[in-house]
Amino acid sequence: MNFANPIFFSLVVFIAFVVVLYFFRKQYQAVMNPSNLLWQQAMNEWKASPWLQKLQQNLLFWLQIIALTLLMLSLAKPVWFSKGVEGEQIIWIVDTSATMSAISENHSALDEAKREMKQMAGRLKSQEVTIIKAGDNPAILLNREMNPTVIGRTIDNLSVTYEHENIDKAVRLAESLVAKQETVIHIFTDSSKRESLETSLNDVAYEIHNSQVIQDNIAILSFGVAQKENGISALAVLENQGKEPKTFPLTVSSEGTVVFQQQVTAAPGEQLVINIPDLPQRKFYQAKIETNDHYAADNEQTAVYFNLSPDVFAVGEVNPFFIKGLETIGIKVTQLDSSKEAEVPKTGIMIAEGLKREKLPNLPVIFINKPKETEDLIELKDSIVANDSPLTQYVDTSKTYIKYAASPIEGNWDTIMDSGSHPLIQTGSINGKPAILLNFSLEHSDWPLQPGFPIFLFNSYQWLAKQTGFLGYFQPGEVKRLQLGEGQTALEVFNDAGKSLSSFDLVKENFTAPVKPGVYQAVTDGQISYFTVQLDDREKKLKSAPSFSLNSTKTEGKKQVVTVNDSIWFWLAAIALVLLALEWEVYRRGFRA
Repeated sequence: MNFANPIFFSLVVFIAFVVVLYFFRKQYQAVMNPSNLLWQQAMNEWKASPWLQKLQQNLLFWLQIIALTLLMLSLAKPVWFSKGVEGEQIIWIVDTSATMSAISENHSALDEAKREMKQMAGRLKSQEVTIIKAGDNPAILLNREMNPTVIGRTIDNLSVTYEHENIDKAVRLAESLVAKQETVIHIFTDSSKRESLETSLNDVAYEIHNSQVIQDNIAILSFGVAQKENGISALAVLENQGKEPKTFPLTVSSEGTVVFQQQVTAAPGEQLVINIPDLPQRKFYQAKIETNDHYAADNEQTAVYFNLSPDVFAVGEVNPFFIKGLETIGIKVTQLDSSKEAEVPKTGIMIAEGLKREKLPNLPVIFINKPKETEDLIELKDSIVANDSPLTQYVDTSKTYIKYAASPIEGNWDTIMDSGSHPLIQTGSINGKPAILLNFSLEHSDWPLQPGFPIFLFNSYQWLAKQTGFLGYFQPGEVKRLQLGEGQTALEVFNDAGKSLSSFDLVKENFTAPVKPGVYQAVTDGQISYFTVQLDDREKKLKSAPSFSLNSTKTEGKKQVVTVNDSIWFWLAAIALVLLALEWEVYRRGFRA
């Protein structure tokens, strides 16, 4: 302990002055004594120790001495040395990925990081705190905050988001927020290594807090289903990432019913491929392993069944190059008569040209928007540019020539190829089904002669096949723009137990996938589509690394800081005032000890 204002100890002279006053002032006390025999004995005792007895008999004296001492101490302002937090500006980068949910000693790695942050927050003294969540896209949760209540509440609200962490991007974001010379960046994660951490500031200290996760984990690395001649088969890849052999059950269920179960034994470090034949046809399947390991996020995986090889039908005046291009890549096309509604199938993919939009069948479609009159054609003068999309992957359009195009159809469409400001290929939905819209005819282009044309057809076929009754695969918390059928803008998300989780107005906001892996239902106007949230493959293996520091010599010797208690002087002064009030009451009533 120390004192901020030790000069006030000079006030001890006043305490000494009060003591001197009590020693030398004369005091008389009336005593009724019926006999001088007892009086003689009392006088002898008084003469033997007069000074001590004077002090013992006076309660006022002790109250005054204690009050003056407390006032002197409050003015001296007691302080003490305690372990503080380095830096004028503190930046915390927190990993909230799935592996931070791994359990060690009855608490998760994220809980341990939150506990450590709270301990540091309790030692802060007028220091600015910034908190960054290190997800796939790092987010600033708190910026240069000094309020302890706000800091504590933000720490309490941290939870596992299951997305893969991007520590390097979070570090770059933190470095851009450095505003003071004495800044320390703390990284709370599980397996960051010195050689892989990219930093750019040599005058900033980095403290990396890696959790010590026990290496005991059984993981489902992959799980998928496919159609075969006699039904549905599945394949599961499991791995024992622990140091001991494990025996555990593998179950596959759908809609609450177990459709497959097998006891599995895996040696340490062994990967097993489990073939699961003859499953009943369902919308989705959930594989699960029952094992008491330290990481539960990779113990389940979901697969949604959809036909990857649907039939293709052509309706209307479809250009022969479409049919020839699909047949080149091994896809058979059946020509239908649009005048016979009985021929229109209920499943498959449609290619339509020369039809009105309202006459299109209720199927996934490649629709060629062809104007009836030639004067409605628009001549293109700008070069063709293809945007990044699954449809244009490996498709080179730099040498493609398109002379005329049609006016685009109104609606919510994503443009993936354009010429200037004119959209040429768009994706969206028609009648609630996924659609690819071509705003030009092949006869006005040399595209069929380019090698990228059959590649585009193959990409389109795969994309439409995956979209049929299935919204797709999502990463935890992924934000994506969805396009439903015309007039379908409200979407509600349910989990596999039928509980409503969230709702979206797709006109005003983008769709945000749930953070927890699993299968979900998306309901709009009574139409149900399935989608799955899948764990990133990098989150299916536990890793650990020791904690370490970078540039720590810049702030060495500053861990012990003086902390001034701003409340103890107040309480000392308050007690002194209470004693003074008590002393006055004793004096008023004439009490003595």
